[in-house]
Amino acid sequence: MYNQRPPRPSAMSSGWAPRHTISDSACQPGASSRPIEFSSQPATSRQSSKGRTRRIGQMWRKPLMSASAWPCNRSGDSFAAMVSVRALHHIRVFYAAYFAAMGLILPFFPVFLDARGFNAGEIGMLVGLLAAAKVVAPPCAGALLDGRDARRLRLAVMLCAGLAAWLALTLAYVQSWAGMAVVVFLFGAAWAVMLPLTDGISVALSDFAEVDYGRLRVWGSLGFIVASFGGGMLLGGDQRLFPWWLASLMLVLALAARGFPPGSPSAAMHAREATAEDWRPFGWLLLTGFLMQASHGAYYGFFSLYLAQAGYAGWQIGGLWGIGVLAEVVLMWRSSAWISRLNAGHVFLACLLLAAVRWFGLAWDAHWWWLLSLQCLHAATFAAFHVAAVTAVGRWMGRRHALAQGWYSAMGFGLGGTLGIMVCGAIVARAGFAEAFVVCAALALLALPAAWAIASAERRCRRAGPRSD
Repeated sequence: MYNQRPPRPSAMSSGWAPRHTISDSACQPGASSRPIEFSSQPATSRQSSKGRTRRIGQMWRKPLMSASAWPCNRSGDSFAAMVSVRALHHIRVFYAAYFAAMGLILPFFPVFLDARGFNAGEIGMLVGLLAAAKVVAPPCAGALLDGRDARRLRLAVMLCAGLAAWLALTLAYVQSWAGMAVVVFLFGAAWAVMLPLTDGISVALSDFAEVDYGRLRVWGSLGFIVASFGGGMLLGGDQRLFPWWLASLMLVLALAARGFPPGSPSAAMHAREATAEDWRPFGWLLLTGFLMQASHGAYYGFFSLYLAQAGYAGWQIGGLWGIGVLAEVVLMWRSSAWISRLNAGHVFLACLLLAAVRWFGLAWDAHWWWLLSLQCLHAATFAAFHVAAVTAVGRWMGRRHALAQGWYSAMGFGLGGTLGIMVCGAIVARAGFAEAFVVCAALALLALPAAWAIASAERRCRRAGPRSD
């Protein structure tokens, strides 16, 4: 299901790394035993053009990894060797701008449509089209781009960002509902495709260049926070500025993608085809992700209304949302490295149980301190679950990681999130908020058997050891 790699060489405190000897037989069955030697040069000899030595993780180097640092994963060497600090900055900027756009779209897109004169029913259908694009576009793009090198993935992200920028500006000029529907769906498709492709590159970096996926992805959470709190000030009450700010963020995405690493993540993702042994747990992962995101339906759709009905002021509602995102940021920054090394099924089991506790807790009481405690569980129900899922997809699916990341995004955040909000909306209208949160807790518990199947598959694979393919 996944390959096990030899331990990485660590730098000595003096700046020298030990000399290693690894035989070909450790990498290729039946190969000769001629030793392959590699050694690390002193830290002071590997300096940038500006005279500064770059320190990433525990090793001193300008590129994040030398081409000889992974003798048993030579297919990924060209990718790891071409990763620079600047490329990491581009990925961080991409995540920040992408989720800043989300922080603008979620609260202000319906307001913009209302200012354009559309009624409530038309607005609901347009928002639904934006969500539907998340279901359709990522798997299609993943199927087209599977096995492609990073240059083509980078070009695809740049083209999607440029198209999204043009479509965002078009929002300001379309008059009819039918025209707006076409533009919104195409924008949603272009916007939805970019994230799983970038996640695939980031997961390859985490495997082959000692880069923590969580510490890249956390910049998206920070961008979302800034946009959520600063979006109102940027627009200044003039909704005509919304398309222009949105288009500006799409252009930032295109510029950021231009600096993505030019190596080959498809080769780096173990350079093998996924087998039935890999597809089975991936199918369970899709079901688990679908149910987990569906269980967030009452939270994403009606948490603010629930708090307002309980008597909380606007600043308190915003503060509770902020606590959840802050917990997400802390976990991604501090703990995502060890989460990605654990049995993914065990992580899913823990996250699903904590999700059930969270939703049952919201149904039970709305006291301020109780809500603060429950909001801290967002670190588990979203951040830990997402980090474990994305890294597991990269570990299992080999060359098919682009398609797999697209399906995970579509089934979880697309279909699961959309249906969850729709079902919870009907429950809130007929019964109330508490009943909707109880149903969400039941959905989380319903995913436990699928998570257990994933844990069992990973245990079997660990006992079997690394595969020869």
